[in-house]
Amino acid sequence: MFDNQIKKEDAVAFFRFSVISPMLNAPKGHIDAAAKKLAKTEFNDIVNQKIVTFHYRTIYTYYMNYKKHGFEGLKPKRYKNKGTHPSVPDEYIKSILSLKEELPSRSARKIITMLELAGRIEKDSLHVRTVNRILNHYGYTTKSLKNSSRVYTRHEKDKINAMWQSDVMSAFYLPDENGKQKICYLIGFIDDHSRRVTHAQFYFDATLNRLEDSLKKAVIKFGAPNTIYVDNGKIYISSDFKLICARLGIIVKYSKAYHPEGKGKIEKFWQFVQSSFISEIKHNKVSSIIELNDLFSAWLKTEYHDKIHSSTGATPLKRWDKSLKTGIRLRYYSPVQIDQAFLHFAERTVNKYGVISFDGNQYAIDGALVNKKIAIRYNPFHLDSVHVYYQDKYYGLARVIDLKKEKHKSVSSIEEDPAVDSTISQEYLENIKSNYQDYLKEQLNVPLDKEIKLQAKADNPTGEAAAEVDTAQNIVPDEKTQALKRQEFVDIIAAALGIETLSYAEKGRLYELWQTFKEFNRELLISIVDDIKDKTPDFNDNFLYYLAQIKDIYLEKSKEA
Repeated sequence: MFDNQIKKEDAVAFFRFSVISPMLNAPKGHIDAAAKKLAKTEFNDIVNQKIVTFHYRTIYTYYMNYKKHGFEGLKPKRYKNKGTHPSVPDEYIKSILSLKEELPSRSARKIITMLELAGRIEKDSLHVRTVNRILNHYGYTTKSLKNSSRVYTRHEKDKINAMWQSDVMSAFYLPDENGKQKICYLIGFIDDHSRRVTHAQFYFDATLNRLEDSLKKAVIKFGAPNTIYVDNGKIYISSDFKLICARLGIIVKYSKAYHPEGKGKIEKFWQFVQSSFISEIKHNKVSSIIELNDLFSAWLKTEYHDKIHSSTGATPLKRWDKSLKTGIRLRYYSPVQIDQAFLHFAERTVNKYGVISFDGNQYAIDGALVNKKIAIRYNPFHLDSVHVYYQDKYYGLARVIDLKKEKHKSVSSIEEDPAVDSTISQEYLENIKSNYQDYLKEQLNVPLDKEIKLQAKADNPTGEAAAEVDTAQNIVPDEKTQALKRQEFVDIIAAALGIETLSYAEKGRLYELWQTFKEFNRELLISIVDDIKDKTPDFNDNFLYYLAQIKDIYLEKSKEA
């Protein structure tokens, strides 16, 4: 009758008023008789939707309350301790409400069991009806909790790369390279401050490896963020993803379960992609996922990054540049650091024969690590290269004994290169890596030339030294002269790394490298290594990479001569 348009207490009062209305109209001397007659009458309870009868005394109480307090006197009484129990302490009530709010589907019986197991209450000290009364009194019903409206405050970070948000969106079906229809997924990262999309790309699956691929491309282009805000999806809570982020200095924060509104910026971007891009793609059709990704990159440039954002009043690109001009330094990583960061992790114990088994394969490990639990890091697509670590010290690559599987079981059904990047996109990332290497060489060339000139004068005061000097002042080593002894080379590298005692495996690796550098001039090598160490903060972790750079520079200058 009321359709929830009035309060329940008003509806109860109205029903009671309709019950006693004959008494209100009865003449004096007939009020008592009217009450007795009403006690024998059945009423349609419009509030609880059932047929009810009332005792004579109950009807007379309603009548007296109305005469004394009017319509308000017919409303149900409110008891201060309604829904509670005198013997239930406040801390019990807080625990009951907390458990119900944490998981709305928990029953009163389950809550009692959990409190008993946790030692919060004594066994059989609470009854199910008591807990239900407490929950109903405070409004902690399953229905109200599931339908509760949560208030979100709008906020944004005050600078770029302070936080990125990430998510996965399922899009539509496309033919793969074999013509089979597959659903494609869009995985992306968006900067919280500027709303710039640091990277977003379509894939034919939404596995951890595709998330890693997208994150790697974003970090290569724009540096690593301080924080990534994600949901509790399987790929985001994986141990490997957490480790990758930790190696890149990224803190992973998770949104509250069942509340996607917390990731409002990426969710809003998905809505815009659906309405502005995907709707057009569905209408005009595309032939491949490579074409789709190229079109999406073009759409990002013209329809998103260069358009004014309604929330910020500026385009994402201008807002990014404005923040960058305040002096913010983006955290870029070298190619070697990035490659190492994205290696997966596992632990194995080396058996008495110096062998470990991993995913069906067998590997020989340094004998010094027998019976020790070691850490291995690997690319899941290339199990022929497994890196060995013990107590954070690198022991080189494990030697393959029996390679039954080249791919880890986690990626057995997917390809490393999913054929989703166009040739231009692939060249772009390769150019970034190449430019970094060129930059490194340029940084080394200036002091290197100076050192060469000084060394040339020192080694050739009379022009009769073993190494001759060309007009460009570059040293050309005499092939018959061994300028650097093996132990000298080991000592130089150990000193540069700050290591007093090298392991057997480390010495073995350096002995191999000495074959490349043995004809270097000792002082020249020290000056180059020191220069690289000063300019590359990751030298200790990636010195093998930088030694290769020394070799390239030296050989180039030798050819020039």
